[in-house]
Amino acid sequence: MWTPDREALYSSSMGSNSGSSGGGKLLAIGDMHLGMQPSGVPADLPGLDKLTPAAALKAAIALAIDEEVDGVLFAGDLVENMNARFEALRPLELALTSLKAAGIGAWAVVGNHDADALPSLAATLDGLELIGLGGEWEVKTIESKGRPVATICGWSFPSRHHNSSPLPGLIKNPPTRAEKGVPILGLLHGDLNGSGPYAPFRRTELDSVPLDGWLLGHVHVPSLGAATLPGGQPFGYLGSLVGLDGGEPGDHGPWLIHLEEGGRVRPEHVVNAPLRWEEVEIELPEEILPDAMGDLVMDRALEVAGALHGRGIEPHALGLRVTFTGRPKGQAELERWVDDEDHRSKIRRSIEKTEVFVHKLRTAFELPIDLNRLARSDDPAGLLASDLLLLSTPSPERDALLELAHGALEEEAAKGRWHEVRQQRHYDDPLAEEALIERLQRAGTRALGSLLAQQEDGGTDEEEARA
Repeated sequence: MWTPDREALYSSSMGSNSGSSGGGKLLAIGDMHLGMQPSGVPADLPGLDKLTPAAALKAAIALAIDEEVDGVLFAGDLVENMNARFEALRPLELALTSLKAAGIGAWAVVGNHDADALPSLAATLDGLELIGLGGEWEVKTIESKGRPVATICGWSFPSRHHNSSPLPGLIKNPPTRAEKGVPILGLLHGDLNGSGPYAPFRRTELDSVPLDGWLLGHVHVPSLGAATLPGGQPFGYLGSLVGLDGGEPGDHGPWLIHLEEGGRVRPEHVVNAPLRWEEVEIELPEEILPDAMGDLVMDRALEVAGALHGRGIEPHALGLRVTFTGRPKGQAELERWVDDEDHRSKIRRSIEKTEVFVHKLRTAFELPIDLNRLARSDDPAGLLASDLLLLSTPSPERDALLELAHGALEEEAAKGRWHEVRQQRHYDDPLAEEALIERLQRAGTRALGSLLAQQEDGGTDEEEARA
């Protein structure tokens, strides 16, 4: 709840004419998951060692030194897990050594992935200070040239799972400001507006603590700067330092946190991830042959890479996840081309400094027919068209269809062969309603297209026989 006292605190920390101290810069890094290798990258792609979280960390540290920041902050999940701690040791050690030589300190909170690994590593490393160990809020003040530039208020996972919000304790006992005009930043790893075992908390809780900004870890999609709290304070996820797989498309990299005069906080995303993923949609014309689809992908790769280079973004590698749309003829044949893994693996090109490859090809075609007209018939094609129409609008009939599909697939989904899939970072329940509808629509559309193609071929043969 907003109160006059809180408003006075915010205005005293953010006013520009107070004559207070201010100015400075921090580098904030989200989830790194050192010890992981990005998945979905071709094994023969040149320079695989340049695409890892360790390589992204090296670039981030070089940026911190070039920018002469006053400190580096890590928002948890520096390490993938306890088994990966030895792979993470050397990159972290090199990073901290470089920072120490430049006179830059480093602070981190512990995330759910590295709840065991990071405290163990920090005990053997020089230059990394953990904040909020044991699940207790802790405050650290970062200084530069003998004066405070920022206060960091952090909380760390005491174990891999934490089922409750960590914020009530901080709301009851908010931190005090080190000096007028010196911002207080929250550093927290957890699940914003979520539920479950990963320190779930609400946005309203963030607003209940008089801080000047929140730097969040856990979610790999960056959102810092996209929204502010009612007092104008920035908050959001730093995102993963580099997209760890095709499920993490778009901009990734560290954040420069500008500490401006009067205590204002301005985040700036530095998009320098060595590996980038992009979702691409290509609408096919009505008349197209399968052999032309690869050329369309190559042309779009040039467009995407060119647009990135125009923004000053030059990843070492760019993975494309391509979806073909439209209402082309001969969809069954086009589907077969897409399903051929050999085609995907051969589409590769070097565009200036960027190696472009195709990670995934899929279709989301519309059938070049009137489903309502087709559904009037009671043949197999008509029945399938009726079901597709049923899926598009909520109704008791759709609920019954989904329940039937759920029952048919539930036993298969529970089999042990899918255990590893369920452990994947971006796993979505395939039997959840929205996912089930999408899969049924996609499978039904493909099946109907094939069925109509067979009927058309059969009709042509019968006409030729009669002639």
